[in-house]
Amino acid sequence: MTRNGWRNKTKQMLNTRPIYEHEFPTLAKAMAEDGLTLRIVSKGNGYEWLVADYILSAKSVREVWELTPHQMRRFTAWLLAFNTELVIWE
Repeated sequence: MTRNGWRNKTKQMLNTRPIYEHEFPTLAKAMAEDGLTLRIVSKGNGYEWLVADYILSAKSVREVWELTPHQMRRFTAWLLAFNTELVIWE
């Protein structure tokens, strides 16, 4: 699954298409297949996005996956609540 393939609906909208909670597992699976992980740490904001031990900013992850700041916050909260395969603990 590719970054652009996790959404099956059109992106041609005036406003940002909402992401519903039932789509979060699909997004998490696509991110995991792409090699992305969310590491929970005890410094900073409490987590780091990683690709092969390279730390990424949340903004860069958000931009690549075409998420708004609000969608990214909701998705991160969902990841923490459901402890998916994407999450690793320090």
